[in-house]
Amino acid sequence: MNITRASGSMVEVKRTMMDSFIDHILKDEYVASELTENRLFEVYNAVKHTDVEDEIWSKLSLSYGGSLPKPIVMDLIDRKIAIMALGHTRQEHQVMWRLAELVDEALLTLAIDMYTIECFGIDPMASLLNKFCGNRWMLETLIYKNPSSLEKRSLLESAIQQNSHSVELQRLMIVLDHAKLASRADLTNEQFYFLLETNEPKVWLSLSQNENTPEAILHILLGAANIKNAKQIRHAARASLAKPKE
Repeated sequence: MNITRASGSMVEVKRTMMDSFIDHILKDEYVASELTENRLFEVYNAVKHTDVEDEIWSKLSLSYGGSLPKPIVMDLIDRKIAIMALGHTRQEHQVMWRLAELVDEALLTLAIDMYTIECFGIDPMASLLNKFCGNRWMLETLIYKNPSSLEKRSLLESAIQQNSHSVELQRLMIVLDHAKLASRADLTNEQFYFLLETNEPKVWLSLSQNENTPEAILHILLGAANIKNAKQIRHAARASLAKPKE
């Protein structure tokens, strides 16, 4: 295998077992179970500063079954090697913070974990939201998730207010709250009609799927038209009406 060093000089590398393994990686002919931590360090030392380094780590980062060894992945990030591939993986928490600054997908992975998993505290969540409050994709994604605490929900609301798309994001949050409310079984008739009058497709869909929705409202939803998911709303309303009432 010929490896071109970063200096541009060409050297002939004697074929060894490692050379053969690297060839197999490049040809996607290796077995993932062969990737022990020791083997990863051997590969790291063998391909560092070569013209195949980015390709090797792009492949290995996506196929390796766990987090890459921290010394390896931190060096790869420092040298901007296989960044996009690494950004689509789940690495150690500290590594994910580094990747979050470079790849949006890594930011989403980190943000979702910190927002939905209880072991991540309030202070780290606040730091993340303060740092990335300008990222609409992250904020919108979190709106759809269930926070592990009410405090995290409050932090998200504050971050949304700082975003340039705050009006749209706040509206989405309200709509999703109404849709969640519309799925409950303990609503009064007044609450059901309030939700109907929102004229929001997501809310109407939740109402149509809720067998506790008053029949009069379900009959109204049978006529849903010129609204997103109208067919799905009509189908769900029909199914709810067909269910026997206790």
